[in-house]
Amino acid sequence: MPESVQKYARVKVENEAAQIIIPISTGKPEIPEPMQEKWQKIVDLTAKIMRVPSGLITKLTPDNLEIFIASKTTGNPYKKDDHDKLGIGMFCETVAGKRHGMLVNDTWESEYWKNNPHAPLGMRSYLGMPIQWEDGEMFGTFCVLTDKTNQFTNDYVELIQQFKDIIETDLKYLLFYEQLQKKLSEKDLQIREVHHRIKNQFNLLISMIYLQSKEINNETNIQHILMEIQNRIRTISLIHEKLYQTGGTTAPVLDVYIKQLCSFIIQDFMHQDIEMHYNIEPLTLPPDISLPCALIISELMTNSIKHAFKGIGNPQISLHISRSGDSVTINYRDNGVGLPDDFDISNSQSMGMRLIKGLTMQLHGTLEFIKNHGVECRIVFPV
Repeated sequence: MPESVQKYARVKVENEAAQIIIPISTGKPEIPEPMQEKWQKIVDLTAKIMRVPSGLITKLTPDNLEIFIASKTTGNPYKKDDHDKLGIGMFCETVAGKRHGMLVNDTWESEYWKNNPHAPLGMRSYLGMPIQWEDGEMFGTFCVLTDKTNQFTNDYVELIQQFKDIIETDLKYLLFYEQLQKKLSEKDLQIREVHHRIKNQFNLLISMIYLQSKEINNETNIQHILMEIQNRIRTISLIHEKLYQTGGTTAPVLDVYIKQLCSFIIQDFMHQDIEMHYNIEPLTLPPDISLPCALIISELMTNSIKHAFKGIGNPQISLHISRSGDSVTINYRDNGVGLPDDFDISNSQSMGMRLIKGLTMQLHGTLEFIKNHGVECRIVFPV
């Protein structure tokens, strides 16, 4: 649907010296064919019941009053797409300008109406109602005309009102439908974005599997590698499950999600308990940040579980994540055996370490490993 552009129409109104300015919009949705067919039936039925030659639905443009629907009745001098310039004092201009129904019993008895622009067509009586969009902008009118003097009973006036209400309900439905379509389009874009992220992350995972496959040399090695692959798949799947639950636009609250992730990792790799200490601020980060964070933490924990706790009676891991201004700090620490004396992250060939380094670069962050009665890793990145 095009953006709504506010427009105005100037109409000449009975008993008003100056023209009335009324709001219309050129940005409203087009009336679909099925709805037009429905309105045609309404107009034809109205003209038949009221025994008049002309039943009309008109539409306002900035310059003209157009016949949008004309009854297919004998003697109707109007047809679809006929139009007249606004400001000449037509019946429907007064209805639109005053925004309420109007009944003209006999044009010959009114000084204002006896010389109206449609007098040459022989129309003696008029009954019309305004048709408005839900926001108050004018669509046009619903009216009937006849070459006889007033034959419009109160029941007929009520009939016109009821049909007018049906038409306005259709307009309300049409706006709602267009808005829903727009939201669905936006949601579709969000889903496409999520699918794009999933594709990228699983492409990364496939690359890691290929590289790790070259390191397989025995049954135990295969088991460990499969567990690591399973863990990475679970990390990616878990965050995208949470993204789905939040509509695909924001990641879940970090403290809840990370604790759940850590619990899964421990269950997969350990038969003994690990004492976990968390100090995680309840941050909500964009998906393109939260997923690398989760993968980094997953790799750090996997590395600790595989290598750090041999001979450690009370294994512990602490995880602190905080935000300060425009940066987030991840501080990870275990009480394990520590890193080798010659450890250098820049030269490490470990798949997990290479992944941590690459993900930190993806976050445009800094990475530091500290030897401090175990392993401490500090990552700082901008948000």
